[in-house]
Amino acid sequence: MNEFSELTLENFRCFCDEQSGRMRPITLLVGENGTGKSSFMASYLVMNQCFKGPLINDKPDFNLEPFALGSFDDIAHSFGDIDEGLSKFRIELSTGNSEKENIYMLNVTFRQNYKSPQIHKILHDFGSDGYIEFERISSGTKISIPRRSVTFDWPLPGIHRVIDFSVGEILFGRSSKDRSGKVIERFASHIVDDNKELLVETTKILTHLVQVSDQRRHNLASLMPRLWEAVAIAPVRSKPKRTYDPIGESPSPEGDHIPMVLMQLSKTNKTYWEEFRKRLIAFGMSAELFSDIKIKDYADEGSSPFQIQFKVRSGKFINVMDVGYGVSQCLPMVTNILNRNINGKSGNTLFLLQQPEVRLHPKAQAEIGNLICTTYAEFGNRFMVETHSDFILDRVRVMVRRGIIKESDVSVIYFERKPDGNSVEIFNIDVDSDGNILNAPDSYRDFFVAETDTVLGFRD
Repeated sequence: MNEFSELTLENFRCFCDEQSGRMRPITLLVGENGTGKSSFMASYLVMNQCFKGPLINDKPDFNLEPFALGSFDDIAHSFGDIDEGLSKFRIELSTGNSEKENIYMLNVTFRQNYKSPQIHKILHDFGSDGYIEFERISSGTKISIPRRSVTFDWPLPGIHRVIDFSVGEILFGRSSKDRSGKVIERFASHIVDDNKELLVETTKILTHLVQVSDQRRHNLASLMPRLWEAVAIAPVRSKPKRTYDPIGESPSPEGDHIPMVLMQLSKTNKTYWEEFRKRLIAFGMSAELFSDIKIKDYADEGSSPFQIQFKVRSGKFINVMDVGYGVSQCLPMVTNILNRNINGKSGNTLFLLQQPEVRLHPKAQAEIGNLICTTYAEFGNRFMVETHSDFILDRVRVMVRRGIIKESDVSVIYFERKPDGNSVEIFNIDVDSDGNILNAPDSYRDFFVAETDTVLGFRD
């Protein structure tokens, strides 16, 4: 199955002109503070909101935790052209670049609606196979294909749903003689008579798309590569408590719900808990953080308070409050990753990790890099990681050299502020089979080289 391999932003926060970052199973976002790494990551979560459900979410939440991008005025690049630049911004996902054939691009343009961004245009571009574009207009929705367009008075989310359903009917209709007629017959019960023209015109557009395409798919959504289920984990995780009450916690990027997850795992499925616990302990020992974990109940009742206790090296079990802040800060992240991997949700998740190295010593940071690589290699889940840790980056390079993952599995995206100070440029950096960094701009290591020279006495 094709995967989205490139994310492009234009007029989006600090990205003034078009900037593209290459996405791979393990994508590392590096660069100074304030250069758009979190904005890049958040844009994927926005696209995930727009197209993951059965209906288009035409006003996605740009402030869904842990991201806070603000209102339309905060998001649209403030140094663009006053007429055009400030009126819209664009997010695009694609399966490659313009030099490749059989490219697919999902291009979404947002405009302002009461201070909030709202989808204005959706372009499904199938390269040489043609395209279909939806545009919100005052009277409804305009649908365009090569050399033809038609306008309906239906809202954009509704018309996209009809298109989605109809593609499946056209491609998999039981009648091979008159698929267009079958679409109308089967959809007649879903629309009123006044809107049958909608279905007729829609069918003509889709028939054209099918005729120029050599792929047979179920519906419009499956013409698109997979949008991975995004799980965002915040850079600062919840503070530990000495005692937890067994009340339900809604999942949060900060991990407030993780103690309840651990307690429920230990109570509901002993076999699963032991497998999970074994993997968690293996991480803790490799990271030199802890050597065992247990859930201590105050009573046998399921409603009784409980504690999370860890054993450090060969010592006794002590409360999570007393083992050092690094353990409680990495626990939500590691639990999230391990739990989704071994409970049947492997292979369909993209973890959005912000600064996983927070509060961790260098060896533990390197072990996070190990966990990312081995998780992808074993279970197939993907990672987009915003990090300032050389230990994480270097461990990923080591895992490439060891053959645990391939060089084609890794993308390093370097974010650098342009000389004007008002916008950011993206550099796509490769890793070879020996783990060496390739194609990096000179500025990528300038700071580290300067610091090393200073330590060695080569400069003041």
